[in-house]
Amino acid sequence: MELKASPAALDPARLPGPVWVVAPHPDDEALGCGALLAALSNLGTEVWALLLTDGGFSHPDSREYPRERLAATRLDEWRTGLATLGVPPERTRALGFPDGALAGVPAPAVTQAVQRAFTASPPALVLLPWRRDPHPAHRAAWAPVCAATDAAVLGYSVWLTERGAEPDWPAAAEATALTFATGPYAACKAAAIAAHATQLGAITDDPGGFTLAPEMVARAVAGPELYFRPADPRPA
Repeated sequence: MELKASPAALDPARLPGPVWVVAPHPDDEALGCGALLAALSNLGTEVWALLLTDGGFSHPDSREYPRERLAATRLDEWRTGLATLGVPPERTRALGFPDGALAGVPAPAVTQAVQRAFTASPPALVLLPWRRDPHPAHRAAWAPVCAATDAAVLGYSVWLTERGAEPDWPAAAEATALTFATGPYAACKAAAIAAHATQLGAITDDPGGFTLAPEMVARAVAGPELYFRPADPRPA
């Protein structure tokens, strides 16, 4: 699906900080908003990152990378990629909810954990995957994260362009679409994505495991990044 109207350009200089980017999995933030994070860091905006799951379910049949090792490796990859975008390890928090099962975690437990993380530097703006981004964990993240803060919210797209059906996209009255050109930050974004080697073919003993398609990576780097400013991020 294509947007029915041309979206406005997002100006990072006008975004309030601190900014927290919430990623259900390691690599979501690099794919969805890596260029914007690099631009915000370049402007001197305080950027933090919050990881919801342990990321350990991408290769369930790998003997070389059993779940504990995979989760630890993916956490390192996440922090390495974020550092490339200007977010240092000390401004990261990881909650460790089980990858593949976030939708089954009671929403109040997620909200409380997110609230505790946000006390490190209460956000003025939260970036998280759009409420109907077509992945179960992305959809499960929206409501409990929004419930954890009164900050402004921007939804970012990870899989919407590749996999989204028409009902997944926001209606005109539901959200305002915005784009951010990767431009001078494309190389930083590409480096951040490249940090996630486990998702790019480095694990070879689980042919059924997840691997990012080169076409998807190329599209993410080329941009533009797509964001949605919801009319009401916390509907009753």
